[in-house]
Amino acid sequence: MHHSSFFSKVNLGCCAAVVLAGTVASAADLPLLKARPPISPPLPVDSWTGFYVGLGGGVSSLNNKLSALPGSDPNSPGISATFDGLGAVGYFASLNAGYDYQVAPAFVVGGFGDYDFQKLKSSVNVDVTAIPLAAHGEISADHQWSVGARFGYLTSPGTLVFLSGGYTQLGLSNLRASASGAFPTMVFVAEVPKISGAFVGAGLETKLTDAISLRTEYRFTSFGSGHVTLPTVDGTTNLNDFVSARIAPTLQVVRATVNYRF
Repeated sequence: MHHSSFFSKVNLGCCAAVVLAGTVASAADLPLLKARPPISPPLPVDSWTGFYVGLGGGVSSLNNKLSALPGSDPNSPGISATFDGLGAVGYFASLNAGYDYQVAPAFVVGGFGDYDFQKLKSSVNVDVTAIPLAAHGEISADHQWSVGARFGYLTSPGTLVFLSGGYTQLGLSNLRASASGAFPTMVFVAEVPKISGAFVGAGLETKLTDAISLRTEYRFTSFGSGHVTLPTVDGTTNLNDFVSARIAPTLQVVRATVNYRF
């Protein structure tokens, strides 16, 4: 009986060894399982959609083209003249607001408005000894407002290159002038209207944080032509009957603004 029990244990051990060997062999034939790398969270994408407000400033260059044609009075001297170059370089402070919409991953469209506090003053001196004639005139710009739209391309999620365009109005001071020579000195003020025109521009805007961005832009503005109302001399002679004067300004500006995005 002891022998039978011993052989039973030996047979059971042999069976277990055979099963274990078969299991190991089967496991060896299985392909190695590779551990999957951890899934990284998606990178954050900057959104340009939303409202913003900002403030800034820049430099501006104004050029005024003055022209004079004979007036309606038949006694008008019939002299025409054009002077191009009555200009100035100055600076301005600016307030702006707008809304952008990201229409695609790489494209942004938007509308904006801004108000500039201009500090521009230009003057001209004319001295003709042969007549003789000495004259001095000056004009300045003190404010400007603009509304427009822009279209931009994102060179990176936080950098926008854009083109802009729109409508603007420039507030000019009255033209102050004095003249002297072979006649008594005359001092007069010519009324200059508010001049409206269109601008085109190009710029770059970069996000410094999620809510703050820095924008730089160049604009060129043509204001067309506006009539200059000349004064009445000695209360009787209306200079507008003899001379029809017009002014045609152009303006170039380089501006930088810091914007806060909601």
